[in-house]
Amino acid sequence: MKKAVVWLSMLLIGVVVMAWGTVCYAQDSTPNIDQRVLKKQCLQATITAINLEIDRHQRWIDYRNQQADKKDLPELQACLAALKADLAKYLAMDVEEYVLPEKNVVTAWTGDKPSPDSVLYVENMSKSGPWYHLAGVAGSDYSILRPNAKYNLSFYSVYPRSYWGMNSSYIFIAGMTAADEPLTYTKAVTVKPPVEEKQIKGEAYIYSYVGPLYEIAKCEKYQVYLLKDLKPGAQGELILDSEKSGFALTLSEKQMKEYRFIEFVSGFSNKIIKLSEIQDEPLMVIMEPEVYLKKPAIYLYPAQKSQITISHDFKGKLVNTYPVYTNNWTVIAEPNGNLLNVRDNRIYKYLFWDGVYSFSKEHYQFKSGFYVSRVDYVSFLQNKLALIGLNDNEINDFIVYWLPAMSKYKHCFVHFGINDNIDGSSILTTKPAADTTIRVFMEFTGIEDMSSAPKLPEQSLPIFLRKGFTLVEWGGAEIGQSKIE
Repeated sequence: MKKAVVWLSMLLIGVVVMAWGTVCYAQDSTPNIDQRVLKKQCLQATITAINLEIDRHQRWIDYRNQQADKKDLPELQACLAALKADLAKYLAMDVEEYVLPEKNVVTAWTGDKPSPDSVLYVENMSKSGPWYHLAGVAGSDYSILRPNAKYNLSFYSVYPRSYWGMNSSYIFIAGMTAADEPLTYTKAVTVKPPVEEKQIKGEAYIYSYVGPLYEIAKCEKYQVYLLKDLKPGAQGELILDSEKSGFALTLSEKQMKEYRFIEFVSGFSNKIIKLSEIQDEPLMVIMEPEVYLKKPAIYLYPAQKSQITISHDFKGKLVNTYPVYTNNWTVIAEPNGNLLNVRDNRIYKYLFWDGVYSFSKEHYQFKSGFYVSRVDYVSFLQNKLALIGLNDNEINDFIVYWLPAMSKYKHCFVHFGINDNIDGSSILTTKPAADTTIRVFMEFTGIEDMSSAPKLPEQSLPIFLRKGFTLVEWGGAEIGQSKIE
């Protein structure tokens, strides 16, 4: 009898131990994790968190340095110094020295594409927090967190996060199970994170061109739109028409549900930002310029009267064409340059188009060019265009169009793009193919004070000999202070 009682007692103890182990495992998918491994992972997450904070504070400091009001700049710089000191401390810390924070067990989820600094939304969390941002996940694989899927999580708060006085921290996720079925990831519950009104503030900038170089300047005139998608021709909701660079916007819950993007627009410059990617710190919005490519004129000179089809693959947006361009132009061209447009049966001297395109920043990093004074504009253009291979008629058309624009300035910096398809944005194809192609695209900017203009070497220009069927095109763009016209 006694022996039976002993065995029964041992069996009951075993059942209790197994049950307790099952409970612990349900709360944390890594029940046997070594404490040293856990400390090492939390320590690495702490270092990641500090680096994220350093980046945020540096952006705030950069933003303040560009504003007149710098009253909180010393405080931010002191915080940055403290963060760098903390980073050095944790980088030098031995794993055994690291004190493991208290573990938290919650039901929570992340938004789209979980990654470092993503927000962890906790069930029943109030609008005032506490707020948690990811700094690490067991196994370093963020993809195990399905976007907008609810989980039971165990995590450790590894470092505080600056959040306008609210309770906020960076966390390391040590274990997780699907919320509706412990110990499996197969039935994660898809939920939408809470949608609240969103405050967006910051300052708008635009590229300012000085001589051949560019720098950013505050934008004093722009509009802000909300967009549902980025489909061509999509109409947005105008939420701000500003005449000052700084902005402070509050988007309602309805707007946050209805729209996905915010767009800043000034002249031919814009910047589109995904709403879900906007964090709490002030934005520094730099609008990218679109170039208005003016008056590209296409001349055709076949060796004998011929029907020619011209196709134009333009990466930007065509604004005007004359005659009307529909998939192509088809003309009967004569050796003297006269063009009979088949669609309207009219005679043209050349084919005209213009359009808008956004060049990359690298496009404006000119390595060479010309500095020309107003008194020399005509002779300069006559000589350089003739050297390249344009005839008198083409040169006259070019000068008549561009001389008034250049003459607004005492001096100009000029750069020619030649046979580079306008930096890859404009591809012309003819049937039959041209034997000689000369495409000249001039960019210039006005300079009032030559002494302050950076000096670049003179541009070397190619020389073309016109043989057989010849295609000539010229066009250009003026680089302005607030937009490119």
